[in-house]
Amino acid sequence: MKSYSMKDFKSSQIHPAIIEYLAGIEITKPTEIQAKTIPILLNHEGDFVGRSATGTGKTFAFGAPLLSRVDTQKGTVQAVVLVPTRELCEQVGKELAALGAGIDGLNIEAIYGGVALKTQIQGLSNGVHVVVATPGRLMDLVNRKVIDLSALKFVVFDEADEMLLKGFSTDIDQILATSNRSYSSWLFSATMPSEVNTIIKKYLNKSLERILLGPKNATNEGITHQIVELTAEEKQNVLLHFLTRFGDQKGLIFCRTKSGVQKLYKQLSAAKFSSAALHGDLPQGLRNKVMEQFREGHINILIATDVAARGVDIDDIAFVIQYHLPDTKEAYTHRSGRTSRAGKTGTNITFVFPEEKEKLEELKAIMKVEFEHLPVPGIKDQLLNNAILWGRKIAAAKPVHDKLTDEEKQAFKNELNHMSKDEILEKLLANHLREIQD
Repeated sequence: MKSYSMKDFKSSQIHPAIIEYLAGIEITKPTEIQAKTIPILLNHEGDFVGRSATGTGKTFAFGAPLLSRVDTQKGTVQAVVLVPTRELCEQVGKELAALGAGIDGLNIEAIYGGVALKTQIQGLSNGVHVVVATPGRLMDLVNRKVIDLSALKFVVFDEADEMLLKGFSTDIDQILATSNRSYSSWLFSATMPSEVNTIIKKYLNKSLERILLGPKNATNEGITHQIVELTAEEKQNVLLHFLTRFGDQKGLIFCRTKSGVQKLYKQLSAAKFSSAALHGDLPQGLRNKVMEQFREGHINILIATDVAARGVDIDDIAFVIQYHLPDTKEAYTHRSGRTSRAGKTGTNITFVFPEEKEKLEELKAIMKVEFEHLPVPGIKDQLLNNAILWGRKIAAAKPVHDKLTDEEKQAFKNELNHMSKDEILEKLLANHLREIQD
């Protein structure tokens, strides 16, 4: 198939309602993956592979042509979009629903674990055309004969690298084995590890078209990659130093385990940072609430595990801190790719222990990006940072109210009345620094 790159959405055969929606949210110029992919997928009857870095607009790249090709006169499931996590499932479901809101009769449903089956079964009973799903929950509903995939026309693997990395290949095998192979398979991924190539060879062979942008393990452009080599004892103070430096900017911190996330959340809360924890043990309702607060700016810092953070697709994340070194290049790419989205810049800082230096060197050789080594903040910097955090705690302290009488409070104030505000602050700071140095 001869492909071309469209200049704008109006020049394509996308459904007019989708073009109108995009114009309404001031999106008129497609990203590179959208410009090269959409013209193919609007007409292609075979399989497709698209690779592009995280944050480059892959959801719209497959969503616009997919929804344009759904036949709303037929009340059958015509498309399944498979995603690796419930957060991403909910997010992609909302994005596709908004994208196709102006198409008469179009019905899109997102299904994932953590929500009552009865609720999702009700939602699927009204002639759904597009199902966005995590593999496990979809397989469950297929086995219960709630979802019929016999009329399937399209299967989209979104974030395919992460899906295979998380061990969903068995579920994917079962899902695809229940349907007629007359459907087209579209696979989208930020990276192309061997696991993804395996699924391509296994399922995608029908007039296969490819749009592969950037190297197969590329990270987002615009990210400053920084490394700090430190000891376990230094880790918390160094983290607090960088968080203070970033101020009120929005950021993500990655931990390896759920317990690590929870422990760090308690430490940051004690230091009066606006933060929240996100991990698999949280009930779905609470996870949704945390994500909404983070998205709207009520929370500045999100501490998360790799799996929980897969649904974090927010354009204004200024920094990512990898509190624990990831195990694979794909994990590093997905973590760092949470920042520098939609053409913006961002900072990724990775903490590394001395015993991890060999693994770090292997990662650096594979990633082929420029890493800047930062020194551990000096004693003076850490003292200053500690003092700033102490001042923050004072500012957030609640008044004593009825713990002291007015006379007792006045007796204390009388001891300081002869000093100016600046003198009091100077002496408080000096006293605090002496205490933490003793």
